[in-house]
Amino acid sequence: MHTIPVTTNAGVSPASTLDFVWLELTNRCNLQCVHCYAESGPTAGDKDLLSEQNYLDLIEQVYDLGCRKIQFIGGEPTLNRSLPVLIEAAYDRGFEFIEVFTNLTRLTDTLVEVFCRFHVAVATSFYSHNPRTHETITGQRGSFELTTRNMRKILDAGLTLRAGIIEMDQNREDLVETWTFLERMGIKNIGRDYLRAIGRADGSACSGMEELCGSCAGNILSIGPDGVVAPCNMSKRWSVGSVLETNLAEIVSSEKLLHVRRQIEGIVGEKTELQREAICDPKTCNPYSSCCPSTQSCLPCEPNGCSPCYPKG
Repeated sequence: MHTIPVTTNAGVSPASTLDFVWLELTNRCNLQCVHCYAESGPTAGDKDLLSEQNYLDLIEQVYDLGCRKIQFIGGEPTLNRSLPVLIEAAYDRGFEFIEVFTNLTRLTDTLVEVFCRFHVAVATSFYSHNPRTHETITGQRGSFELTTRNMRKILDAGLTLRAGIIEMDQNREDLVETWTFLERMGIKNIGRDYLRAIGRADGSACSGMEELCGSCAGNILSIGPDGVVAPCNMSKRWSVGSVLETNLAEIVSSEKLLHVRRQIEGIVGEKTELQREAICDPKTCNPYSSCCPSTQSCLPCEPNGCSPCYPKG
């Protein structure tokens, strides 16, 4: 059994507190999406090292570092049987915002009850109003029906639901219809992002920081199921430590994390300016496309509204 070093907040400056944290509960997933940044799949749990007690300890440590917003993600977080226990622990500890990012194919009535009891927000990815296109991307027949049925279940329960569309070759022609489909379903918070060359989407396996959205230069952090800490769940290539080796307070206040954040800020900021100058003609651009610097611009993706991974507000 792995143990997590005890955290002491002595000497941790206010600048090294946290605004938002992802806790990744597993790298396993029942789907095999073609673009998955985490390269998750049914057999991808070989590095799921953290126990339920490890996660409970981390919830305490994250809260003590000033964080009041937390998201449980994977892989597919519902594959971790401890999810209800961890949600309750976060609620009891006093987190103001608790969210579960799920593909919504494994939602049970019991889990919906847990979400309602502890005021959990839900986020998901959705790829096309066309079932065939959606399932071509997820790699799983029947996933469209399961996800849409459970979206309605979430909405009927009165829970908050965010949906994000990832623009890629397979669904690029469907963006307007897919957006309208989600709106008609009653989803008000819809985002979209372009495909990032990270994980399975990175055919060369050598993409750089320019693929990141840039928000990971702020006071946010991701903790993987192997204990590895990174600025966000898409920047694991630039990990800054492990909670199995170093206490979280030290990682959060470390020069290494500060250095990586500054690198990301510089590289992504430069890319953003280049994109804003010349990527498409606003007169002919599809406003639902991530290429368009219009009223819903994502240059690069702004997680506060354009990506499902990081919540608004």
